[in-house]
Amino acid sequence: MAGLGKPPLAAAALVVAAGLGWAAWATHRGVQADLATPRDLHGAPHATSDACARCHPGQHESWRRTFHRTMTQEASAESVLGDFDDASFVYGGVEARMERSAGGGYRMRFLADGAELSRAEVVRTVGSHRYQQYLARDGDVLFRLPMAWHVEEGRWFHMNGAFLTPDPPEPAPGEHIDRADYYRHVVRWNDNCVFCHNVGPDPGRRGDRFETEVEELGVACEACHGPADEHARINANPVRRYALHLSETADPTIVNPRRLSPDRSAEVCGRCHGQRITDDVGRFLDDGDPFVPGDRLADYSRPLARDTPLDGDPTAFAARFWPDGTARLTAYEYQGLLASPCDGLTCTSCHGMHEGDPSGQLRPALVGDAQCAQCHADEADHSGHTATACVDCHMPRVVYGLVGAYRSHRIEVPALDAPGRPDACSLCHAERSTDWLARGWARLYGDPPERPTESGAPVRDDLLAGDPVERAMAAAALGRTEALVDRAWRAGLLLDTLADDPYPAVRRMAWRSLRALHPDATGLDWRSYVPTGPAEARRAWVREAEASLDVRRPDQAEVAPLRARAAQQAIFIGE
Repeated sequence: MAGLGKPPLAAAALVVAAGLGWAAWATHRGVQADLATPRDLHGAPHATSDACARCHPGQHESWRRTFHRTMTQEASAESVLGDFDDASFVYGGVEARMERSAGGGYRMRFLADGAELSRAEVVRTVGSHRYQQYLARDGDVLFRLPMAWHVEEGRWFHMNGAFLTPDPPEPAPGEHIDRADYYRHVVRWNDNCVFCHNVGPDPGRRGDRFETEVEELGVACEACHGPADEHARINANPVRRYALHLSETADPTIVNPRRLSPDRSAEVCGRCHGQRITDDVGRFLDDGDPFVPGDRLADYSRPLARDTPLDGDPTAFAARFWPDGTARLTAYEYQGLLASPCDGLTCTSCHGMHEGDPSGQLRPALVGDAQCAQCHADEADHSGHTATACVDCHMPRVVYGLVGAYRSHRIEVPALDAPGRPDACSLCHAERSTDWLARGWARLYGDPPERPTESGAPVRDDLLAGDPVERAMAAAALGRTEALVDRAWRAGLLLDTLADDPYPAVRRMAWRSLRALHPDATGLDWRSYVPTGPAEARRAWVREAEASLDVRRPDQAEVAPLRARAAQQAIFIGE
């Protein structure tokens, strides 16, 4: 009979379906077994962000919008933000020229007395948010060039103006700055910046030379999620992806910081946002940073503290912290978190790496007091300051970095008697005396702590007599207008700083605050004030500003002893 021995079509379909079902079931069992198999990601190969984009296009796109992505880039028309169309900048008698090279690249030339001191081809950029720095190559070493582009101001500045370091001696007419001073902040990238600005950094120290490698330039996916080559490869299997999607089990081939404990999650960020020290620096220089997300950070290094010794000196890092141990430089946010009393708090409690404004990456649902209301919903407006955000009092701007004042990440109960550091009340009510602040505190909260009564405003004293960090914080505070009472008084203090403070970074912050006080003063050529410019040029600009603005300069007889006190507190830190 025709067709004898051939199964009916329906029966064949059942056989195929059964086979596919068995295969899917077997694959599912294999996936479950695989998910139960832990992985050691140390030394595992990386995939790079391009591989991640294939399965995670949304996360990849949100990451591309961040400043993490552009932390380190090859120099190109897309990445270079500075003006290299024959721009120039004179500092200390040395002229820096930023030009396009014959091949279409970017270069800097440095000249004095008409002779070329040096030239460098820009090969990479560092940063794109507040200012951008440039790297050049010398054999196997990359080094940072002395000129940087200030993104917000749209102009060049010398790197001596980014650090809390004083002006070098001003050269005599016809002379130029000492070369050691001019190139003071030219540093090697290979064993410095490389660690926190890239994925999989390995300085590759080989005796007196370097074979530096990174898995990917910039802070990309695998900086937070760990090496992902196996993850990308085996999840190309759709059955595994869907089994994983339906499972409550974590994928052992990747790290999801949301699944980590608060401590381990914070350490992913703390690796770069918390300056560290190790007893085995050679391991880091020879073979790279061994930390993988999910590790215990303390297994490899420990965060710096005020009393961390270096070569037996217990004060080596003291200037980086306020007397109570609060960090006063950026890149110590992890230390602030560790010192905070909030249990279970981690970085992602407030920050979202794939959401929010790239400037701070605060989670959109937690903008404003909603950050604190997650745990303290019943304490809203408890201060009586209805127009003040929680963080203004509990995370005051007492941290210097990138020529700016930033919030402390040490969540604290505000106090008027914070030892040797600015308090939140003074930073806002800048014109007010300590006595006025104490009376206000008593009215709101009861008896204030005992402290000496002073006739002058604390911010004024910090600006004129404090150490460089205190002066920088005071200069920034005078530009905030939320509690503005006396614009002329503030402007006078800022002009005095612009004329005579010996630290160019403090002067730049004072210049920005003065602009904030007088946003409509269009008749004044603001850009002609150059914080690293010659002293006489700066003072000439101050005289012009004093004639143009409503200003009340402080009594110079009172200023002189305060400046003398400040001169005894020189420090050389920060960026």
